[in-house]
Amino acid sequence: MKGKKGIIFALLFLAVFGAAAGLCDDAAGSEPEAGAAIGAEAAAAAEPFDPVDYFVPRVFFVLCVSLITLGMHLAKKGYRFNIRPIPGLNEMEEAVGRATEMGRPSLFCTGVSDTAHPELYASMPILNKIATVSARYRNRLLIPVCMERTLTLLQTTYEEACKSIGELRSFNPTDVRFFPGGQVYFAAASMGYMLKERPAACFYFGYYELESLLLSETGQVVGAMQIAGTSQLFQIPFFIAACDYVIIGEEFFAVSASISGDPKLSGSLYGQDMVKVIVIVSVVAAAVLASIPTLGPIVLKIAQALQK
Repeated sequence: MKGKKGIIFALLFLAVFGAAAGLCDDAAGSEPEAGAAIGAEAAAAAEPFDPVDYFVPRVFFVLCVSLITLGMHLAKKGYRFNIRPIPGLNEMEEAVGRATEMGRPSLFCTGVSDTAHPELYASMPILNKIATVSARYRNRLLIPVCMERTLTLLQTTYEEACKSIGELRSFNPTDVRFFPGGQVYFAAASMGYMLKERPAACFYFGYYELESLLLSETGQVVGAMQIAGTSQLFQIPFFIAACDYVIIGEEFFAVSASISGDPKLSGSLYGQDMVKVIVIVSVVAAAVLASIPTLGPIVLKIAQALQK
């Protein structure tokens, strides 16, 4: 019994001693951190207030938000913005019709788009249009999925598109197929899926990385008509090399706004275009003003403030 009490006492002593030592270490380690934090605050307080660094980024941010809000407000009031015709947009229905005539399915893929990527949500109006055309033509639509969090969204969009034209029987949940394992496994499984099903029309819209060339080259092997669109400029050359039509960069979002007909999207697009115009005019004006010796340092300082 005494032996057991001794062991228990020893364990309690070690636990108390360890806790005390930990508290001492935390106190010793917190002093430099506290000192560093106080030093950083003192350094920030010692810096003089620079109105250019403070106001220029905030004014530019407010300007961007105001122009986008203005565009959305005008769209809600009934003003319609003209979106120029984009090559590839009018060819989507032709591609699905071609696949129907050949008796082969179509394929729609969002790449490795996840719920954090705006490209995923911008591709949903495009999926809705393609699914509607496929259901009207009674053409099977295949949708390989990489990220499990997007599976429900893709299934729901496909189902609602079929339901909207009274062709719910065209919706097959098993055609929205999730391939687990990550990016490389998804690309390999999708390539095998394409070689097996041999789709005659392939649509690639969303966020893409290395799988862009793998999928589009497989589409070339099976002889599919291919239309692609992504905002990832590094993947555009691969799509151009293998696809029939490519929607480049920000045209992807313009296509989404044009197809959906949502005034909020078209108004937002108008506001973004106005911001681009202002940026271009500002760059030209800054280049001219920077050539003046007295104004050059001021222009350079404003440009550095915007970079921050």
